[in-house]
Amino acid sequence: MSINQFEDFRVKGCVCAPFTLLKDDGEINFDGFEDYAKYLVSQKFTYLFVNGTLAEGLSLTLEERKQTAEAWVKVAKGRFGIILHIGTNNYKDSQELACRKIGVDAIACFAPSFYKPDSLETLVEYISKVASAAPNTPFFYYCINFFTGVYLNDAKFLELAESKIPNLVGLKHSSRELPNAHRCMMVNPKKFQVMIGSDVQLLTSLSLGIEVPVIASFLGQLFDNMKTAFDKVDMKTASKYQCQAQEINTIRSEFGAGINVAKAMFNIVSGLNAGPVRLPLTDLSQEQKQKLKEKIDSTGIFK
Repeated sequence: MSINQFEDFRVKGCVCAPFTLLKDDGEINFDGFEDYAKYLVSQKFTYLFVNGTLAEGLSLTLEERKQTAEAWVKVAKGRFGIILHIGTNNYKDSQELACRKIGVDAIACFAPSFYKPDSLETLVEYISKVASAAPNTPFFYYCINFFTGVYLNDAKFLELAESKIPNLVGLKHSSRELPNAHRCMMVNPKKFQVMIGSDVQLLTSLSLGIEVPVIASFLGQLFDNMKTAFDKVDMKTASKYQCQAQEINTIRSEFGAGINVAKAMFNIVSGLNAGPVRLPLTDLSQEQKQKLKEKIDSTGIFK
């Protein structure tokens, strides 16, 4: 892919960050991927962000991540584009995940979170090593600083990386600092695309020109409704859907706001069974799950 082709690459629509389906024994439930994909089609998703944070990507082995990526590519054909997250805590493993030619549309990587880069220059060097393993594949930097603990200036990262990472096409911005995402939007917008990963900032992001969210599996239809209203300049309706997203986020926070809560919410809302989370994460108790269901049902949002 030429540099000009990288500039033409754009994710469109709504991106799902799917959970990893697990059996009760903690092994991956590959048999459930097809039904999951059908549900995501019904939720109006156009892309999948595979093996990311909600997928518990760092709790999977390299071999499991390879198998999961292949499974999603298989069920996604003709339905979704695939952005494969390859972030690990060392660039060698990330390179190994990056260089596999399995038919993904783009790859993404976050900063290592144990031995952290202490400067923008070091971060650029690290990400450059990862991206260079797949030089013909569009590459997104994944900023999720509240997980990685790497609090560096993302806009300056883009500026420094522009000449050093030819296949860099933008970033997935999942940090809580919306002004930071906006600054990133202002760095060569013809080349770099910003995707937002915060459910409670969807409408505000749209107003800033950030049109692609990366969200949980059960929020796709809600965002599609919001975007439709926004495009019609029906801000009253768009705001209603943002309030619903906030209401769901508030309920999630009441139970701890973790991936375990989000996965339990998905099981309740979708009627599918994504299974448990993997240790060291722990599942909600049956009593908590029942209370969570009652809270969700009381909103009437998913009826």
